[in-house]
Amino acid sequence: MKLYFIGGASGSGKTAVMPHLKKLLGDAIAVYDFDDIGVPEGADKKWRQESTEKWLQKLLSEGKDACLLGQIVLGEILACPSAKQIDKVIFCLLDVSDFERIQRLKKRNTYGADQNMLNWSAWLRMHHQDPQWMPHVIQEDAASPMDFSRLSALRTYEEIANIKILDTTNHALNEVAQELSDWVRSFDLAPFHVVKAQTHEVDVIESKITSYNNSKVPFIQEQPFINLNFCIKDENGVIIPGITSVMYCWGMLYVDVLAVDQKYYKKGLGSKLLSHVEDEAKKLAATLAHLDSFDFQAKDFYLKHGYEVFGVLDDCPPGHKRYYLKKKL
Repeated sequence: MKLYFIGGASGSGKTAVMPHLKKLLGDAIAVYDFDDIGVPEGADKKWRQESTEKWLQKLLSEGKDACLLGQIVLGEILACPSAKQIDKVIFCLLDVSDFERIQRLKKRNTYGADQNMLNWSAWLRMHHQDPQWMPHVIQEDAASPMDFSRLSALRTYEEIANIKILDTTNHALNEVAQELSDWVRSFDLAPFHVVKAQTHEVDVIESKITSYNNSKVPFIQEQPFINLNFCIKDENGVIIPGITSVMYCWGMLYVDVLAVDQKYYKKGLGSKLLSHVEDEAKKLAATLAHLDSFDFQAKDFYLKHGYEVFGVLDDCPPGHKRYYLKKKL
């Protein structure tokens, strides 16, 4: 049995996303709204904490995979007596930028479009990353069943919780639901499920291959990746040409993008930028540069600057060629 908890401050979209998530998860996983337990007038922190324990009792007694959405706080789950029956809490915090949160709350015309809500959301953001961040917020005047000793002993959630923070600022409800569905299904071990990698997870993925490469051919650069990005601006600060490149691992320069506004073609600006990047790379002990260019781009330009073609990819895109070029520095 796996229990998934999805919480967040008002305006994060946790309740609105529920029907979309139910549709995606189907009958395999029960989906509940925290407020289904009944919200009395004047519901406060004690009510929320007592209700969290009631929900845990209900979900554990049902003995099946379930997902609970609502005003749930990770530290309060851990403080509930019933939480001792859960080996590892699986929790997702739905977050949203402060400005977007207020706009959503104003549109709903309900409550919470004020600084207090922003303060609460900021605290939640920190709490779900650092268990020791101002714990008095949930511990003072707590409900009697709460035992925060487990939370107080933590320096990191790593061993007792699996946490995801999902920023919903630029997501439609169906997109949020899809990411939540992928996240829930990612815990199924057989079969494995492919899910969309989050921005912060891309670094983890890239570090795996970087570490492997270094073990096979040790890097000669202290910093594995050195970005060399430059541009030229006009008197109004508008970028005319720009170049992005990276010197990686073994003193290799990869030129990713070199773009010049068409009205400034043949003014020597592209040549100036390319030469500048190559000079900067050579100062850092680069020995080789490489890049690629489509047949409708600037292959001949690079040939004039000493690059040579070492490979061609046909029909990329269909009817065209992609050229791979290199140059010793």
